[in-house]
Amino acid sequence: MSTADRLLDEIFSWIEQRESCAAKLRKLARELEELREKCNATECVGSSVAVAGAACLIGAGVLTLCTGGAAAPFLGVLGAAYTGVGATISVAAKITEHFISSDTMKDAQKVETKSDSIAKEIQRLFRKLKAEKKEVNHSADPDELDKHVMTEVMKAMARRMGLKDEINISYFIDDPYLNLGGGRGLGGLNPMFTAQMVALAGILSCFAFQLSGKKYKLLFAEGAEQLIKLISSNAFKTFLKGGAMVIGGAIGMGFALSEAIDNWKDLIKKNHVTEASQSLRDTADAIKKMTQTLREQLDSIKEALRELAEVKSIAENPQRSFSDQRELIKFVIKNCEDEVVRQWLRENSESKAFFNLIDIFNLVQKHIDEEDEEDHTNTVDITFVAHGAIENPMIPARCLLPLSSLKDVVLYSPWNCVLTADAAYGIATGKIMPWHRVFVCKARNSCRIPDEQHRPRNVPDGWNAMKKAEYQMIPNIVVAPLRIPKDGAWNRFEVLAGEHGQPGRNRIVIPFILPEGIKIVIPFFVVTLALSVVLIFSRFRATLHLAACLGKYNRNGRLDEASLNMQYSYAVDNTAMTCSYAMLRTPDGMLSGRLYRAFKDMFDRNTFQF
Repeated sequence: MSTADRLLDEIFSWIEQRESCAAKLRKLARELEELREKCNATECVGSSVAVAGAACLIGAGVLTLCTGGAAAPFLGVLGAAYTGVGATISVAAKITEHFISSDTMKDAQKVETKSDSIAKEIQRLFRKLKAEKKEVNHSADPDELDKHVMTEVMKAMARRMGLKDEINISYFIDDPYLNLGGGRGLGGLNPMFTAQMVALAGILSCFAFQLSGKKYKLLFAEGAEQLIKLISSNAFKTFLKGGAMVIGGAIGMGFALSEAIDNWKDLIKKNHVTEASQSLRDTADAIKKMTQTLREQLDSIKEALRELAEVKSIAENPQRSFSDQRELIKFVIKNCEDEVVRQWLRENSESKAFFNLIDIFNLVQKHIDEEDEEDHTNTVDITFVAHGAIENPMIPARCLLPLSSLKDVVLYSPWNCVLTADAAYGIATGKIMPWHRVFVCKARNSCRIPDEQHRPRNVPDGWNAMKKAEYQMIPNIVVAPLRIPKDGAWNRFEVLAGEHGQPGRNRIVIPFILPEGIKIVIPFFVVTLALSVVLIFSRFRATLHLAACLGKYNRNGRLDEASLNMQYSYAVDNTAMTCSYAMLRTPDGMLSGRLYRAFKDMFDRNTFQF
């Protein structure tokens, strides 16, 4: 069993002990009232000041849990002062004696002793987790040690919910990020997993985890504040308010049992038996609230991980059932931030193309994992090859980045411009550079505009990256499948070696081919969404490159040319983008025959009509 698994067991064991303690205190309250009735003691109206002293002592204990003990001295002294001025009314000594010596009280004290032992073990395991990181990486800085503890605890919880993938936690700007697949990237669970990260920080701070660095202080402050707000009962809000922003916590019972016992004894001696029994119940309720909140926070993390395990299983199973498909769609809708994409999913929840794309991308990921087991590169470039066009309505560019697992989407041609085979080949291989592009007329027999005037004005020096565009409006890009070539020129996907792509980069070409040559037109954001879902469970962060024509879907349709010129560039009708011969030249003067022939078959002898 790993250190983190043992730590998790101890945390749950501590919670169980606290729940047992609450039950013992409630039983003590009942026994105290029964003793009072049996002894026929005269009940007196207790001093409200004395009760305030008891509340202070209890409040000090609960606040001590969440403030590292800083508040205990102040509230304890205050409670003692108030208790000291309470009216003193003697009660039967035998009630006090029985209360202190009862089996229930002894059981409660045993719980206290066991809880203290568990608390010390939890602290030891925290230290051990940091030491284990130091053994592996002697130069690990304090922030890395903190991250290691959080990561290992989250891994332990994930394993219990069926997720065996590597989990990594990182920080980007002000947000915590959790990655499945072990990659060093930002991963695909954010911001959807932020709430669980905050909950984990709150739980660890409750159990007195001491941060070594500074990077995660904000996260732990937010987690501690959230936990305190959830734990605080109406009776203790006044006492807890002052410690809401304090990081850290004190393990123990949430209050000092020995001090509480002394306070209850004083109340009984002064014949405030009713107040003592009520204080016992209030303390039990406060402890129960605390343990219930901790369980709920742990359950929320476990539920999120369970859902991820279920979605992962569905996404990776090409034989998924109809109900499984609905669960996957439901998960994506919940975690996608863009309403345009969510609406399409609601209206097309049975789309075969969407699930077929998920299967294709799963095959790609599996292939990379098998071929590159010792390659620790976390980035991959994927070129998606399809028939394409643009149409209204305009949508935000961020629709093409529906989940955070996708690093970027890159477009190459200006708007209202088609691609030639040479340009598409250059995109797929990563060879094409902005200075290679050449603009020509694609309708030489019917177009009166000379080639040189087909070059758009003010074409940017770089490509059209959607991450940078974000909230800028772009046309809706639609894509359609390629026809299946008779000569087998297309595989399901192509992995390009170093001579085609940039050195040290994984570069993959995926042709959009559906089973049985199905003809369908779908928004391009459906493609990026399918890839994003697969990347959630991958160690890779992908940049998706689109090799498709971006001419108008409706030749007579009108688009906002001025807006699209500002966004990137807009070409006149019948414009095609090709490339210079310099891009096509290779050291041996040869091209990849089969791959180049496949692009020629698609782009230069294109028989598909939208």
